[in-house]
Amino acid sequence: MTTLARIQIVVFLQSCDLFSFCRADEILRIAGIAREKSFSAGEVIYKDNGAANELYCLVHGEVAVHGAGEPRQIGRLQTFGVEEILCGRLRSGRAEATQDSLVLAISVEDFFDLLANDIEIVKAIFRHLLQQSA
Repeated sequence: MTTLARIQIVVFLQSCDLFSFCRADEILRIAGIAREKSFSAGEVIYKDNGAANELYCLVHGEVAVHGAGEPRQIGRLQTFGVEEILCGRLRSGRAEATQDSLVLAISVEDFFDLLANDIEIVKAIFRHLLQQSA
């Protein structure tokens, strides 16, 4: 199992798509709530209709998110599992590691606690989401 140094976690999160508009001090706070999780190829990360308890940033490996239509391939430094958390609904698909993968997982409770106390992170995430939808 790989264990990342805190500085490596900060660097990965700073490069992660969801947090691309966050400042360094905000990334440090996000890093404080991120936890490493490893998944073997073929291992299910979350199931369809399961509770949305975490969001994920892929450090290395590859993940496929199966929902309606073709599976969506998640690559390095991309986030997944975010929409259901923001919408407060059950998972709308299944995520599975297609290669041995390492993710940084952030629990929904920690994520919303952080957002409730830092409007600048909220604004940075909104900027990312708006840019993504454009």
